[in-house]
Amino acid sequence: MINLNDDQFDGGGNVKIFNGGKAGIVDNVTVSVVRKGKDDKPNSPEFKLNFTDSTGGTCSTPFWVVEKETQYKTVDELIQAQGKVLKHILHTVYGKDFSIPSFGSAKEMLGGSMKLIHDGLAAAPSFRIIANYGVPSYSKAFIQPRSWVPFMETMSVDIAETRLVLGDLDCLTRLTKDEIPAGNADDLMTTTSGGDWD
Repeated sequence: MINLNDDQFDGGGNVKIFNGGKAGIVDNVTVSVVRKGKDDKPNSPEFKLNFTDSTGGTCSTPFWVVEKETQYKTVDELIQAQGKVLKHILHTVYGKDFSIPSFGSAKEMLGGSMKLIHDGLAAAPSFRIIANYGVPSYSKAFIQPRSWVPFMETMSVDIAETRLVLGDLDCLTRLTKDEIPAGNADDLMTTTSGGDWD
């Protein structure tokens, strides 16, 4: 039997886009840690930091355990890059004088840092973050928290003292598909295929 009254057939409703899709500095953001669940896909991130604006719109930063090099960076470079982000978040949550414990591996670094972040967020105030659409050389279709530091601070930081400054690397416009040129579809087919199909 197919029962269309079942919740699984409900539409998505009104989806709230983080900060209305506007890139830049966003005030009054709350942060939460989400750990990978047993029903998540195997290649899902181990953790996500969810950033929620005052209207309920969210965006997130994913974190995977660093295990192997990429085409662009060695394992050590990836650990250092992830460590900079984790240190920035921990010092934002606990204060710049917070002493972060040492970790024995990349897995311990990520898991231990996320536990500390999760525990610290219970008493943390709201935050100010930078949201963008990636960098000009690799722009994105969805808004996201900036992927390099600094990208967040507590709202207690006076705006005149903020370290959050937009720069040339912040892509502030959404990636959109190229429009198909107007004209005859047969002309377009001839142009793109390099000749007739006959």
